[in-house]
Amino acid sequence: MERLSRLRTVALLGLSALIIATVHTAAVGLPAQTSLAQSVVCSDGIDNDHDGWTDYPNDGGCEGALDEDEVQGVYADRDPANFPEPSNIPPVYVTVADGRDFAEPGEILHYDIVVDNAEGPDRTFDLRSQIPAELSIEAVTENPFIDVRSLTWPNQFVKAGESRTYGVAARIASGTPDLQALRVRAYVGQAIGTDTTSIYRGVVPAAFSVSVSDGAAYAMPGDILEYEIAIHNAETKLATEVDVDAALPHYTEFVAASEGGAWTGNGIRWDNLTVSPKGDRLLGLRLRVRSDAPLGTAIQFVANVKGHQGVDITEVATASDVAPPQMENATVLLRKSADRTEVRPGETMTYTVYLRNTTDHTITNLTVEDRLDQRYMRVAGADAGAMQGDRIVWTIPSLAAGEDWQVRYTVSVAEGTPHGEALLNVVSVSGEGMEEISLTQRVTTASISVVSALPPAGAPLDLLFLLGSGIAALAPTLSLRKRVS
Repeated sequence: MERLSRLRTVALLGLSALIIATVHTAAVGLPAQTSLAQSVVCSDGIDNDHDGWTDYPNDGGCEGALDEDEVQGVYADRDPANFPEPSNIPPVYVTVADGRDFAEPGEILHYDIVVDNAEGPDRTFDLRSQIPAELSIEAVTENPFIDVRSLTWPNQFVKAGESRTYGVAARIASGTPDLQALRVRAYVGQAIGTDTTSIYRGVVPAAFSVSVSDGAAYAMPGDILEYEIAIHNAETKLATEVDVDAALPHYTEFVAASEGGAWTGNGIRWDNLTVSPKGDRLLGLRLRVRSDAPLGTAIQFVANVKGHQGVDITEVATASDVAPPQMENATVLLRKSADRTEVRPGETMTYTVYLRNTTDHTITNLTVEDRLDQRYMRVAGADAGAMQGDRIVWTIPSLAAGEDWQVRYTVSVAEGTPHGEALLNVVSVSGEGMEEISLTQRVTTASISVVSALPPAGAPLDLLFLLGSGIAALAPTLSLRKRVS
C-alpha cells in the first residue's frame, strides 16, 4: 500500500507540471530566446560591433532593444507604426575620414564628418557620432552636445545639393596596442558612415614600394649598367631605419654605389636610410657586365625593401642600348669619400669632399657643412674649414655651371673606440640657386668601420720581420742537429 501511494504521488506531480507548461505556453508563447534568437543583439550585454558601447540605449548603433546587429538602419522590431518604410525622398549620405590607414599612440587624428545632401531637398537633421574608448576628444566644430564619447549636433540644416562638414580631433591613448582598430561612426537618420584606423608604431611595410631600372633592354660584355633604385613612402610620417638589400646578379661586377651603399662580398646594402613622408629616395648603383657573360643570359637585378621587391632584367646580346657612360660626377652634386673602409683606434684617415654644380646657372653663397661624431673623431686638419661645434664649415662665394670644388681634411680616431663601431658623418650643402635640387643630392653620408684586431687578409711588417728573424736564428741549430744525426 505504501509503495502504491508513492507512485500515485509521482504521477500526480508529473501531470501537474504538464498542465502548467501547457497553460503558460498558451498564455505567453514560446520563451523569448527561442522566438527572437536572432533579434536581441542590442540587449545581449555584448559589444558586438566593438565601438566601446554596449546595448540600447548606450550604443548609438542601437535604435531599440531588439536591433539585430547594433548597426543603425537594420531593425528586428520594425513595424509600420514605429518604423515606416522610407519615402521616395533620396537620403543624405554620411562619410567619416581621417585620411589615415595607420597611426601611432599619442597622435591626434583629425576626422572630417561630411553630410552630403547632393540628391535631396532642403532638410533639417540630427548628426550623431560615436568615439571609441581609445580616443580622447581634443577639439570639435559646430558646438555639439558631448556625453562622454557620444557627440550630437541637433537641428542641423543643409540646403539641397550642398554638404556640410564637421570636424573632430581626438588623441590616441598611449597604451593602445599595435593592430588595434579604431572605428569612428557617424549617423544621420538611417545613414551611417564609418572610418577605421589601425594602430602601428613606425611606418608599416605596406607603405613602401620599390622599383629599379637600368634603362636598357640589351647590354654587351663590358658595358656599365647604371641602376636607379626608387623607394617610395606612401605614409604621412618620416620613415627611418630603412634598409635596402640587392644581390649581385650573375655575370656582373660591382663598380660603385651612391648614398653610402656598401659592397658586402656578394651583394650591396644600404643601412638606416630615411625616406620623407609621401616622398621618394633615389639610390644609384653601377655594375659591369663581365667579359665571360654568355650571349642570351638574362641579368636579373633585384632590390629588396621592407618585404617589397623591385626587379629589372637586361639581356646580354651582340648589340646594346645601354646609354653611353656619362662624365664622372656629371650627375652627382655632392660626394664624400675616405681613403679607407676600416680604421683602427688611434689612427688617422683622410676624407675628400667633392662638389660639382650640375645646374645650368651659377650658385652663390654656398655653405658646405660636415657633421662629425665627436665621441670618437677629432679633426686634425680642416683645410681652410672652420670648426663650429660638431661640424666643419666651408664657405664658397660662387660656383659656376659645371664648375667643381674639392677639399680634403684628416681625422684622428680616439683610442678606445669600440671594435665594430661605425663612424658616421654627414656632409650637406646649401646655397642660393639650389631651390630645385633635391635633398638627396644635397646631403650624403660616409661610414667607416672601426676594427681593433688585424684583418685576416695579412699581417703587419713588424710581425713578419719577427717571424723571419726567428726562422733565421733557428737555421744553424737545425743544421747542427742534422750533422750529429
